Amino acid sequence: MTLFFLISIVLFGGTSGSSSSGEMSPEAYWKRLLPRTPIPDYLQPFIPKDLTGGVQKKAYVPVLGECKLYAAWRFGVTPEELKALHDTEFLFLPENLKPGSKTKKLDFVKKEREGRGWHAFLPRRTAEAFPFSVSKLDGILKYFSIEPTSTAARDMKETLVACELKANEGESRYCATSLESMVDFAISQLKTNDVRLLSTSILDKGTAAKGRVYTVQKGVSEFPYKDSVVCHVLGYPYAVFYCHKTINTSSHVLPLVAEEDGSRVDAGAVCHTETSSWNPKHATFQTLGVKPGAPICHFLPYGHFAWVANSAP
Repeated sequence: MTLFFLISIVLFGGTSGSSSSGEMSPEAYWKRLLPRTPIPDYLQPFIPKDLTGGVQKKAYVPVLGECKLYAAWRFGVTPEELKALHDTEFLFLPENLKPGSKTKKLDFVKKEREGRGWHAFLPRRTAEAFPFSVSKLDGILKYFSIEPTSTAARDMKETLVACELKANEGESRYCATSLESMVDFAISQLKTNDVRLLSTSILDKGTAAKGRVYTVQKGVSEFPYKDSVVCHVLGYPYAVFYCHKTINTSSHVLPLVAEEDGSRVDAGAVCHTETSSWNPKHATFQTLGVKPGAPICHFLPYGHFAWVANSAP
């Protein structure tokens, strides 16, 4: 059965797990298309619970750090802007994949706690009917009662601009406003529904939020298939994930142990091995002291994850 045929059945055919209005729940959609891939715990807060209502006007919760400033990372930054960026410590060079390597001071726990109040996705039908473009921004701000000069309005404009940008050479990109559309994009790009989601797991629950220097342990793993779809949460009044498939990437899990207290993290990471087309003033190059073309890596803190294939398409 082709993936297109499978998606068509799910979209237009009957199934169990539907809401009272006849719309299939996001969980049911996931299970139908990804029967071998459980929904990871960190995605649960993003799943909408009410499939019958419209777009709820909840208080805006800002998305912090690198996800908030994704457009700046894409275009490059000035030295002054670089100083104001958060989360550059999550960047590293491929040589630091080796056991015994030290990380910069990282706070994975803080990143996870920052995300606990982030908004959920919209139901697919609602998301597809609601305006989502820079040209409609004035009306969107009015709907959510957000002042045009506010920080929230700036975040929303940055998100919409990033989502409307033309893809880089060799890149496929999509801004998902529903869980179902994110699933569809990942499957379409990887050309298989035998996938897993790569993220970061904090193994010692109850660990205090603070920066820690970690040592890479033995057992670093690399996924055999190079294609991946990486998703980053963006700032908006409901969940929006910027998902993109780029060429020449590798995906890894690094077992980390903190020098200070022995706390453990299994850190997901993605390495880009071809960066020659990137902006020379990209924050990554300035942070790591390398030039376009150099391979670079980044960890996947909360709000960032990669879809990777378990088997060849």
